[in-house]
Amino acid sequence: MTYSDQELLAFLNGDLDGKRAAEIEQTMRVDRDLESRVMALDPVASPVREAMIALPGRHILKDLEKSAFVSDVSAGKSRQWLKLAAALVLGTVMGGSAMWIGRPASEDWRGRVAQYQSLYVAETVRLTTATSDVLKRQIDAASERLGRPLEISSLEAPEALRLVRVQVLGLDDAPLIQIVYQDGNGTPFALCVTTAKQPAEGDKTSSEMLHGLATTAWQDGSYRFIFVGGNDLSMTGQVAAQLKALL
Repeated sequence: MTYSDQELLAFLNGDLDGKRAAEIEQTMRVDRDLESRVMALDPVASPVREAMIALPGRHILKDLEKSAFVSDVSAGKSRQWLKLAAALVLGTVMGGSAMWIGRPASEDWRGRVAQYQSLYVAETVRLTTATSDVLKRQIDAASERLGRPLEISSLEAPEALRLVRVQVLGLDDAPLIQIVYQDGNGTPFALCVTTAKQPAEGDKTSSEMLHGLATTAWQDGSYRFIFVGGNDLSMTGQVAAQLKALL
């Protein structure tokens, strides 16, 4: 289905008839290109991206609402995006809800991580790079929260990537450690670690494209890992194998 920019702007402003608006919203659930077009047309989308980068917490909703309404947009437009933004932010806060518009409740945790990572751009990483001292404190805090030691020498091992920062997130009431990297071209990557309810039996390493990103996931005992970024499955597989041997 093709939609003009004028029609999408009417959708954002709340001026489109209910049937057509529902059709666009439904299409956005399965069409990432349309979702990106809608976000590009609305400056209120910026607070949504910023909220996803922040640590999960109920304060995000208040900050998002405040940021949205100071934007130079109509009240109807703000309300439209706040409704969509609430689905995004509540997914991060509540864990089991949708991390983005239309995420099925049954979607695998790997897809949820990839969808989160798909919001990252070069500027996201460049503007949040930690100093060496801060990075050390971030790693120490992540290790304590995860209950598993993380060594900076191991995390810095991938030759083509620069370690940028480490942060503690949450996934379904479990810690999710996000270790952010950037390559020489500015492409963001991340190694994410979380706990598993049951230890793995055998090697369950898998590589696949999720939400437009290359991913390689594996499990080591009671911990699950995923390396995600770019579109080269061979590259993510190689980096994942290197990290898997060191962590």
